[in-house]
Amino acid sequence: MRIWLGVALGLLSANSALAGVQSASSSQMALVYDVELAGVPADAWKNLVDVAAWWSSGHTYSGEAKNLSLDVRPGGCWCEAWPNGGVEHARVLMAIPGKALRIEGGFGPLQGMAVKATMTFTLKPAADPTKTQLHVVYLVNGASESKLEALAAPVDVVLTSQFGRLATLK
Repeated sequence: MRIWLGVALGLLSANSALAGVQSASSSQMALVYDVELAGVPADAWKNLVDVAAWWSSGHTYSGEAKNLSLDVRPGGCWCEAWPNGGVEHARVLMAIPGKALRIEGGFGPLQGMAVKATMTFTLKPAADPTKTQLHVVYLVNGASESKLEALAAPVDVVLTSQFGRLATLK
């Protein structure tokens, strides 16, 4: 039994780079991710802000990730534009190149809800000098009628996939 427990914990540790849901209730959810990215923080930053390169087309309104853009300045838009349509996914609150990015916006079904959602990306040099440690915190708060606990797991699945895609960029 101890051997299997040790193996299970080892596998969990090896795969816990994307941690996920930390807490969820009817009125809040907190999701946290730690991802190792290629390159020093300045290079990892370039990949992070090129959202069209790592966000999945399957999780866009237009069906094409190439329609995504991120204007990396306070007040800048994480937007998606296509002929005859467009959407603002989030607005930049803070941008410190190579170090931190904070955006405000509810992705997917959260956008149509009366919630406040903030995502903070923090980049730090990793133990391996050729890599960067990305820490992401997504906090969502709303009225208890929002029933956010039911959305936490599906949002986690989508974000885990997106950050996994980001981690593959060189």
